Amino acid sequence: MTKYLRILILAFLSGLVLSGCKKRASPQEVALNFMHAIQESNFDLARDYATRESQQVIQLYSFFDARRNDTERDKIKKAGIQVVETEENGDKATVTVLNSSSKQKERLQLVKENGQWKISLTFESIIPNYVPPASPLDSASMLPQDTTTATHVPDVR
Repeated sequence: MTKYLRILILAFLSGLVLSGCKKRASPQEVALNFMHAIQESNFDLARDYATRESQQVIQLYSFFDARRNDTERDKIKKAGIQVVETEENGDKATVTVLNSSSKQKERLQLVKENGQWKISLTFESIIPNYVPPASPLDSASMLPQDTTTATHVPDVR
């Protein structure tokens, strides 16, 4: 009986140790999982593969997706996604994927967030002609300075 108990405890401890050695997903795996979630219009799952800063971009993408007709959505779902190139540089990576339906390559930027690879999206990545809003200017910075005449401010005491 004690022999079986030892084997059971050993098996339990081995499982516990091995479960702690969970493999972290590679940039390629994250990119493919993210793209498949987008294809399936599963934006909650797509958020799991994206950085915190990318959440608003995914929300905007889901808004655009909701406006697609069934034919467009089916075309997206049937498209094949293939990784064609991966570049890793420290805590940053770029994964280039080929979309079979559009026959276009897309470059996905990834960063490490809490030790895991995450997709880093910007508004420019989903809206090609997006121009970020200009910073507010004060009226003084908009006026040209006149350097032709010197003005003397009298010292009033």
